[in-house]
Amino acid sequence: MEIRGIWLTTTASKVFNSKQNIAEAMNFLAETGFNVVFPVVWNNGLTTYPSRVMRENFGVEINPQFQGRDPLAELIVEAKRVNLAVIPWFEYGFASSYQKKGGTIIAKKPEWAARDYAGNLLTKNGFEWLNAFDSEVQNFLLSLFLEVIKNYKVDGIQGDDRFPALPSEGGYDQKTVERYRQEFNRLPPENPKDPQWLQWRADILSNFLTRVYREIININPELIISMAPSAYPWSYENYLQDSQTWVNLGLVDLIHPQLYWREFELYKRDIDRLVANQFTKQQLPQLIPSVLLKQSTYRIDSEHLVKALNYNRSVGIQGEVFFFYEALLEENNLLAKLLKSEFYSKTPRTLDIKEIKNNSFTHRRINSNYSYIDTSQPINIKPQFDWVEPFSEGMAAVKMGYKYGYIDKTGKLVSRLQFDNAQPFAEGLALIKVNNKYGYIDKTANRIIALQFDDAASFSSGMAAIKIADKWGYIDNIGKIIIATQFDDAKSFSEDIAAVKIANKWGFIDKTGKIIIESKFDDATSFSEGFALVKFVNKWGYIDKLGEFIIEPQFYEADIFSEGLAPAKMGGKWGYINQFGEFIIPRNFDFAKPFSQGMALVNVGGELKQDLEQGKVYFTGGKWGYIRKP
Repeated sequence: MEIRGIWLTTTASKVFNSKQNIAEAMNFLAETGFNVVFPVVWNNGLTTYPSRVMRENFGVEINPQFQGRDPLAELIVEAKRVNLAVIPWFEYGFASSYQKKGGTIIAKKPEWAARDYAGNLLTKNGFEWLNAFDSEVQNFLLSLFLEVIKNYKVDGIQGDDRFPALPSEGGYDQKTVERYRQEFNRLPPENPKDPQWLQWRADILSNFLTRVYREIININPELIISMAPSAYPWSYENYLQDSQTWVNLGLVDLIHPQLYWREFELYKRDIDRLVANQFTKQQLPQLIPSVLLKQSTYRIDSEHLVKALNYNRSVGIQGEVFFFYEALLEENNLLAKLLKSEFYSKTPRTLDIKEIKNNSFTHRRINSNYSYIDTSQPINIKPQFDWVEPFSEGMAAVKMGYKYGYIDKTGKLVSRLQFDNAQPFAEGLALIKVNNKYGYIDKTANRIIALQFDDAASFSSGMAAIKIADKWGYIDNIGKIIIATQFDDAKSFSEDIAAVKIANKWGFIDKTGKIIIESKFDDATSFSEGFALVKFVNKWGYIDKLGEFIIEPQFYEADIFSEGLAPAKMGGKWGYINQFGEFIIPRNFDFAKPFSQGMALVNVGGELKQDLEQGKVYFTGGKWGYIRKP
C-alpha cells in the first residue's frame, strides 16, 4: 500500500483560514496524487476543533482564530469528497507552548509542569513542556485523542516528535523523583543521559503509548495508529522516544521518522540504517519516512527530492510523508508538478486501512488476549499480552508484538520486553535469544551467561546443550564448557543421559561425555520414565538405558512416555500405548500430546500442512480437547 502523505499546519499556512481554502487545498492535493493528509489539531495549547476537554479544563474551546467554525469537520468533508484519508496530527503532544512560559495550561495547572534538574520549567529549543510522566497530564492528552476519534470520522491519529516524548533533561519533578526512589532506593542521577535513567523514563512513555493504543483500538480497531518521531536513536537519547520498542511491541501501524536532512547523503545514511538495523523485512511496510520540503527559508531542491524518493523505492519503502503543504505551491507549484510527473503520475489507491492493518497486531488483540488459570491457587492477571507461556518456577514468558519478556505470578514484568525468543525457566535460569545469539538470565533478568551461543537448549540436570559455530557441547550453570563442542546436534540431559548426533546418526552419552549407547539411530529424544523414543529404519520405537529395544520400531510418529503412557501414531491415527507397546487408548485422534496431571490434549479433524516459504510443518484445523487418563 503506497502512502502519499502531507502535513497541514496552522503555522506559515492559510489552509485553515477558510472553508474555501480547505476545499482548494484538498482539490490541489488530490490532483497532485496524494492519498492522505495529516491536519494539525493540537498546537500551542489550543485545538483546531471545538474541544469539550479544553473548554471544561481551561475555558478555551478552540483556537480563537477559528471561533465559530470547526476546521477539522470542514476538512474531513472536503478530503473525503476527493478520496483523501484524514489522520489528525497532535503536533505539540506534551509541549504546552512555544516561548510563552508554559502558556495557558501551565498558568492554570502549574503542577503539570515538567522540571529540569535545577527545578526550572523544562524548556528546550523554545518549547515549554508538560510533565509526560504525570498521570493527570497523560489522562488529559489521552482525552484529546479520544474525543477526536469519537466525534469525527477520521482514519487514524498521529503523534510526532513531541508525543509521546519529553526532553531527556526532564523528569526531576517531585513526583517522578519519588517514584524513581521507591523503585531503586536512590535519587535519579544528575546526568540526564545516564543509560538506566534514560531507559526507565523512556519505558514510562512506551507504557503510556501502549495504553493509548489499546484504548483507541478498543473504540475503533480500524483506526491507523501513526507516529512521526525524530530519527532513532537520537530521539531516544534526546527526547526519550524509544521508537525501536514501539515497532517491536507492535504499537504503531505506520511510523514516519523525521529524516529532515538537507543533504541527500545524510538522508540515504539514515534510510540504510533504518532498513538494516531497525526494521525487519516483516516490519518494513510500516516504515514511511518523513521528507522535509520546507523550513523557514529552506526549500528542498528538485534533484535532492528525486534522489530521496527514488532511493526509498529502491530499498522497498512504500511511500513518504512531506513537511509541509506550502512548499508544493512555491515557484508556480514547482515541487507539486515534479511529484505529479515523476512519482505520482498514476492515480493513487484510496488508503486501504485493512491492508495496512495486515502488517500490525490490531486484529490479533481484539478479544483475543490470554490470561492464566491455576488449579492450585488463584492467579488473576489482567490480559495484556499477545502470547503467553505456562508458568515455570514461578515465572512465565510473555510476548507482545515481536518481543518476549517474563512476568511473575502477580503479573509484574520482571524484565523488559526485549528478547527475540524466551524459554521457560529451568533450574533457576531461562534461555533467551537476542540478535541471533543465545544466553541465560536469572529471575531478576540479569544475564548470568552472556549472549554468545549460536543455538542452545534449556538447563536440565545441571547442564545445557549449546552450539558454537557448527558443533554442540554442554555447559554448566556458570557458562563453563564441561563437554567439548564436538557433536553435530545434541539434546538436553534427562535421567543423566543425553542424545547426541555424530556422523548423521544418534546415540547417547553420560554426563562425562562418554558414549554409552552407540550412534545408530536416525533420530532420538531424551529419556523419560526410563524410555527413549528413537527412529530406526523410518519407524519409531523405544529403547532402555542399555540401548535395547523394549518396544520395537513400528510407529509412524510417537512422543515420550508420561504418566505411564505415550502417544503413538499407526495407520494414520493417534492413540496411547503402555510400556509394553499395547494401545490402551484406541487410535481415534488426528493428533495427540503426552499426559500431564492426568489430562492430554488431542485433536480430531485437523491435518499437517507445510509452509514452503519458511520450510516448516504445522498442524491446523479440526477441534481440540482434553481426554482423561483411564
